Amino acid sequence: MHEFFSQNQTIVVFAYGLVFFALGLAVWLQRRRASRLVLTSALIWLAAFAFAEAFAIWGNVFIPIQQGYLHPHYINGLLVLRGLLQSAGYLFIIQFGLRLLELPRRRRVALTAASVGAWVLIVVAAAVVAGQQHWTATEWALSVDNVARMTLLLAGALLSAVGLWRQRGALSFAGMTTIRPYAAAAAGVLALYAVIGGTIVDPAPWAPGLVTTDHWFAATDVPLDVVLGLAGLALCVLAAKLLEIFEVEAKQRLDALERSRAIAEERARFRRDLHDGTIQSIYAAALRLEAIALHSDDGPIRSEVRGVVADLNHVTDDIRSYITDLSQTPDTPDGIAIRLREITGEFGLETDLTVRVQVRGMSSSGPVPQGAGKHLEQILREALSNAARHAGTCVADVRLTFAQDELELEISDNGCGIHPPADDHSGFGLRNMHERARRLGGRLDVDQMSPGTRIIISIPLDSDIPDPSPVPQPFPAEVMP
Repeated sequence: MHEFFSQNQTIVVFAYGLVFFALGLAVWLQRRRASRLVLTSALIWLAAFAFAEAFAIWGNVFIPIQQGYLHPHYINGLLVLRGLLQSAGYLFIIQFGLRLLELPRRRRVALTAASVGAWVLIVVAAAVVAGQQHWTATEWALSVDNVARMTLLLAGALLSAVGLWRQRGALSFAGMTTIRPYAAAAAGVLALYAVIGGTIVDPAPWAPGLVTTDHWFAATDVPLDVVLGLAGLALCVLAAKLLEIFEVEAKQRLDALERSRAIAEERARFRRDLHDGTIQSIYAAALRLEAIALHSDDGPIRSEVRGVVADLNHVTDDIRSYITDLSQTPDTPDGIAIRLREITGEFGLETDLTVRVQVRGMSSSGPVPQGAGKHLEQILREALSNAARHAGTCVADVRLTFAQDELELEISDNGCGIHPPADDHSGFGLRNMHERARRLGGRLDVDQMSPGTRIIISIPLDSDIPDPSPVPQPFPAEVMP
């Protein structure tokens, strides 16, 4: 077996890279599809890692072939590029884990900056040591990859494993219990990949005291590339199973759309029956009672009858209010835009806050989740109320942007900011806004600017709709007094 793998090392390495390329391609082809789950939106970072790993692995096959054709300087350049690509790819697996853990935005940004800083430090330190020790380009690339594996890859793959394990709860909550075991299995594969790929490294100047790939091959007769390739193949299969989330969500959206249509038709029938039948009957009865009261000589009876007429008028008003509620603007891009414009207009008239509104991309929007309009209304009211109470004299900008796969509402002001700070969710207003965004499967970010505050709500939409207007033109901004 040892001799077989030694003679077919090139094929093994190529297959190893092909597995990761297939993993990246499988996820990348689904990148335009919308999802309410953090897991599926975070998979693009796993795809980026897989692509970087695949091209770096293929570099081990491609670069030796070119040594007979290219100048040594170009070969050294390719070796450096391969080392940079492979080590930088570990940053993507860290991002995958951070997204799955759903950390607060500031903490995620801080950890991202720390990981990038660590990678830069590894590259620069290796370059300095290489100059002092007169390393070759191959030794430098292997040393950079080794240290990056022991730090970035090990940490990122373990973070991703923990994040995938935690996402099982979100899958259960979304009614995807059949997909939950695949997330658990993927977490186990990533944990195994972290331990093996992050601790067993290639022989290089920067690999003292560690188990190397040569030691592993001598002890097992199986190259480490085979083991890591099998782990990558398992991840590819499990990722394909996890991508079934899109199909499940599409079916859920279709069912919700059918229910929404049925409800809308029933509400329309209720409106017609109440307006054309019930209200008219009550109105006719009230007129007859009023006529009886006019012709009655008995004062107490006349007063009693007119009291009944007044009660009937109140009932009629209540029914009209109910009909108005049934006639509310539907949760379509046009309907949501109209309702948010009305809110900003009313708010501008009631307060001294100047509100500017901009809506764009309605023609390219995917289907809007049921109930999104009501939640967005309440979030907008709360955000504008915060600006009016805490920001002082300022101008508020409301931008509503529709795309095939996402709806984004941004409310910003140039005032002195809101209290408490954005990272403190102790206030009920901010807590309620976060909860409303979560119920829609989206996220809400609050950023302190200088000056002012910005609130961004992002809601996933279904992108399986032809886009008749690839470059939507924004509506002109409107200024409310």
